[in-house]
Amino acid sequence: MKYSFIVALFFLSHFVFTQNSLIGIDDREKNIGSQENIYKVRADYIIQNNQSKNLYLLRADVEKGTTVRAAKKTIKPNDTTVIVIEFIPQKTGQFKETINLITSADGMPFMFSLTGNIKSIKTDDKTACFYFSKPNHQGVKDIEPILVKNDNKPRDVSNKMPDNSTSPIAKEEKIEKKPEDVKKVDQMELDATKYKPNSILFLIDVSSSMKDSTKLPVMQNALYYLIDNLRETDKISIITYADSVKVLKDGVIGSQKKELHEVVSRLKARGLTKGKKAILFSLDFALMNYIENGNNQIILITDGKFRFYPDDQKLYIAKQGNKLVKLSTVALGNDKDALKNLKEIAEIGKGNFIHIKNNRQAKQQLIDEVKFQSKIQ
Repeated sequence: MKYSFIVALFFLSHFVFTQNSLIGIDDREKNIGSQENIYKVRADYIIQNNQSKNLYLLRADVEKGTTVRAAKKTIKPNDTTVIVIEFIPQKTGQFKETINLITSADGMPFMFSLTGNIKSIKTDDKTACFYFSKPNHQGVKDIEPILVKNDNKPRDVSNKMPDNSTSPIAKEEKIEKKPEDVKKVDQMELDATKYKPNSILFLIDVSSSMKDSTKLPVMQNALYYLIDNLRETDKISIITYADSVKVLKDGVIGSQKKELHEVVSRLKARGLTKGKKAILFSLDFALMNYIENGNNQIILITDGKFRFYPDDQKLYIAKQGNKLVKLSTVALGNDKDALKNLKEIAEIGKGNFIHIKNNRQAKQQLIDEVKFQSKIQ
């Protein structure tokens, strides 16, 4: 019997190691804490494919009434997707939802959980579930693409910033975004005697709303100008988010300008905006490229609101330990609520808020932010 127990323990340990090595997750045991006056429980997870081949999401085995949705069913090597878990609580008290994700990685389910405490349930909210499908009563929910409807919504739960035809950006002429056409600079913006080495991570929104004729080119031209001013002592990382979070460059030194230009030139807008966990994901890379006594910062560039909840904020601060990674935000757009949202995130991250209104200002605004943060006192 003792031998059987040891064998069982071995296989259990092997299973945990296997699923940890093939599939990554931002938080395997997510706890939403105590919630009052709640109508629907929702949690987002970032799943990463750690294999050298495509990962296919086949189905999710869950309890009755729980829905599981994914931004995409096929995850390329080292790519990610967002999985959303939702259910309407039927009673108060502690709960635990276990999700068994069936994938192509191996013959065993990939398990993760959602726990919390429901103090009270809101029963008269007739419009709160406008974007959710009916609860599944069969116990198994196939993974589906995430769909978001924006009509008749009582509250804004997306990361979108509505397009505004009166926005100064919308009035700009079409901007050619080929890197070879970018005007060369005199390399003197970041004088080594005046500015510390920089480790900057750009977290860029490439959702479909960025397809606006000027938003993406405005951002690209600002990045080109900054890249042209980088020094050997500077490091740049580029991460994009939409329906998944992608690491395009990690810790590239400033002298590799052609490489960085090419990455920026290939940026394309597509997909849904699901960036809630992208900041925490990016922080891990910012800490890996941390420069002691330098300027370390994440610059979030988006045309929409960004959900950065109190629990995420606390985790962002805690993860840094005795290091400081400033978080600045750049807004492309003119929606008042979104601007306010991004200002608040910058304040929390001890960074600055930048509102880019047109292409003429964009280049200088971005490099001025880097100069401000890295200036030797």
